Amino acid sequence: MGFHRLHEALFLLEILLIILSPPLILCDPINISPLSPDFLFGTASSSYQFEGAYLTDGKGLSNWDVYTHKQGNIIDGSNGDIAVDHYHRYQIYNQMEKYTNR
Repeated sequence: MGFHRLHEALFLLEILLIILSPPLILCDPINISPLSPDFLFGTASSSYQFEGAYLTDGKGLSNWDVYTHKQGNIIDGSNGDIAVDHYHRYQIYNQMEKYTNR
């Protein structure tokens, strides 16, 4: 049997073993989640994470503004000055609404 025939035979043997081997079931096939059925996921966020607009339109300093601007408090030096910038995005959205709803 040449090398190519041996290679083909081993390949076919692998396929046969995969097909004939019992499935590996790590959890109940009906309920595949390892969490209990009454488990409830949740998320949380804060205005600091969304608003941005640092010192815009008379916005005062929050405790997080003060904390994140102090050198060494945040490892990478990031802060919420811009964040998701919902404050400005919301203003732009409202302006677009005025022009599109005529």
